[in-house]
Order: sequence, then structure tokens, then C-alpha cells
Amino acid sequence: MAKNLRVQTVTIASSGTISTSLTLEAGRIPIAIQTPSALTGTAFTFNSSSDSGANFVSVYNGSTQYSVNVGTSRHIALSRDAMDGVKVFQVVSGSTETAARTITVISGE
Repeated sequence: MAKNLRVQTVTIASSGTISTSLTLEAGRIPIAIQTPSALTGTAFTFNSSSDSGANFVSVYNGSTQYSVNVGTSRHIALSRDAMDGVKVFQVVSGSTETAARTITVISGE
């Protein structure tokens, strides 16, 4: 069970697919996201950076790019196995967003 939950946000710009980056404190991993009441994409993938956000790579779980199906106004649990070790990350929408979208990120220890 996750401890010491923290809520932060990232934003996907209008006409964009990649969110702003979020740096998590040491020992924290993203465990869930909450989607806004309007959303264009139906799936999210994630990017991770090991060099403080200078370079990003796609998050994979084994040999498969990690993806979650999304919809409006949802709380979506993330796989701890896939997100373990992620320190700086971005949310990537499978479709270009028609307006700015704020995604809530819940992290825990």
C-alpha cells in the first residue's frame, strides 16, 4: 500500500500530445492519474528521463510500451512495476488535444 500520497499536476498544451514534465522526490513513484472532464485522447503512454529532464525515453514494461486506456473524469491506477524507478516523467496522449488538459498525478512511497 502506498504511503504519504502527494498530488501534483502536469498539463498537455492545446494542439499538443506531450505534457509538461514532473520531477518526483526521491523514493516516490507515480501510482495513479486523474483525467479532466474533457479529453481527446483515449490512451496515454509515458516518457521518463534519467538526466533531470534533458532527454526522455518511452516507458516500457518488459518489451511492451506501457499504456493505459483513459476517458474523461477517471481515476486510473498505474502499474507499480512499469513506473518503478521513474523520477522525471511526462504523460503522452495518443491524440492531439483540442484544448489544454491538466492531468492530476498521484505519487506515493
